[in-house]
Amino acid sequence: MSTAATVRTQVSSVPSAAAPGAQVLPAWPLLAWLYGFPVYWATGLSLFVPIVFGSLMAAFLLLRGRLRATPGVLVWGAFLAWVVVCAVSLTGVMQAIGFFQRTIDLFAVGIAFLYYVNARERITPGRVFGGLAVIWLTVVVLGTLAVFFPDVRIATPLAQVLPGSLMGNELVRELVYPRLAEVQQPWGAEEPFVRPAAPFPYTNSWGMAYALLTPVMALIWTRLRRRGLRVLLAAALLGSLYPAAQTSNRGMFIALGVFLVFMCFRFFAGGMARAGFAMLGSLAAGIAILAGFGVFAAIAGRQEYSDTTTGRSTIYQATIERVLESPLVGWATPAMDASIGISLGTQGYAWTLMFCYGFVGLLLFLVFLIRIITVSWKVRSGAAYVMQGLIVTVGVTIWFYGLAVTQCLILLLAAAILSRASADGEKVFPRV
Repeated sequence: MSTAATVRTQVSSVPSAAAPGAQVLPAWPLLAWLYGFPVYWATGLSLFVPIVFGSLMAAFLLLRGRLRATPGVLVWGAFLAWVVVCAVSLTGVMQAIGFFQRTIDLFAVGIAFLYYVNARERITPGRVFGGLAVIWLTVVVLGTLAVFFPDVRIATPLAQVLPGSLMGNELVRELVYPRLAEVQQPWGAEEPFVRPAAPFPYTNSWGMAYALLTPVMALIWTRLRRRGLRVLLAAALLGSLYPAAQTSNRGMFIALGVFLVFMCFRFFAGGMARAGFAMLGSLAAGIAILAGFGVFAAIAGRQEYSDTTTGRSTIYQATIERVLESPLVGWATPAMDASIGISLGTQGYAWTLMFCYGFVGLLLFLVFLIRIITVSWKVRSGAAYVMQGLIVTVGVTIWFYGLAVTQCLILLLAAAILSRASADGEKVFPRV
């Protein structure tokens, strides 16, 4: 039995039944979104998955009625309402298309949060962790292939039927003709930098997904009872360091470092000194492994030819100046700055929120993260700490890294697990 299959068989130790007269929500819409991830990538359907499964879950929720809202649901709802208000800043059809796609994604992951909260009879934390394991395995396998076959692009079935007008959009083209790696050779570099990207269009998205999902896999490893599965998963975790190292991705390693530091603090503050020292050991070992792989040298070498830090500071300054012209509702979508040559409202999800939805949108998003952390603080278990660590990691890294829909889904599901656990006294992840 695979690791993902083993994990999804876990059941909550707290029994629950549907409210009298209420329809039991089926598990398959949310689980199909997670477990089908590699299929959607290979077929080019990733762009449509959020709207399809978001709509299905919304329909089941409406049919059920009598919905419950655990902590965080209303804050995310307020954030979505403000996103809709910000449509007043739209000025053209192409802007509206981009705005609509981002809004659909935000609504879809919000519906996934609400669905998990209301589907306790069928969807346990373990089934969600199993789906996240599938995504992680997809990321690692494709990332490894990218190192050896960096120039490969996949012609998906959807690419054969899409009209040429849609194929002109860069993001659509990257999704239906996905590449395995970003191959970059800045001026002056002797050799190109091969950086894994698949199953995402860009390396930074790969790094963010890896940083969020690897702690989940480590958590799964601690919960497995079968020795054979523990050995296989340990080997996979060690093997995943190879494509991760090849990314020379500063943000990804910062994210993992933030997570480990938070876990150290959480364990020591919770009186779990042994686990805290284990985290400190993991942090030290991680630094040593990265140094041994030459990751720090690779990052420094890439910076010699591509100083993105200085470029980002210029973009951030220009972004703030534009947001101050429309501080409440922002500009709805990122906008190209001809003097810089890069779209403002990119280079970090916090800046996207600020530019597109104003300071109010950014504030509501941050309030959501804080609400989840504060309400779940008294849930004392290693699994809960891992979920909290993911929330904190996102709160730090959105200032320099973006969140695509898959990363947003991981975030919202971690929040939903904590929210339901804090409301119902449910164990976050018993041993399986």
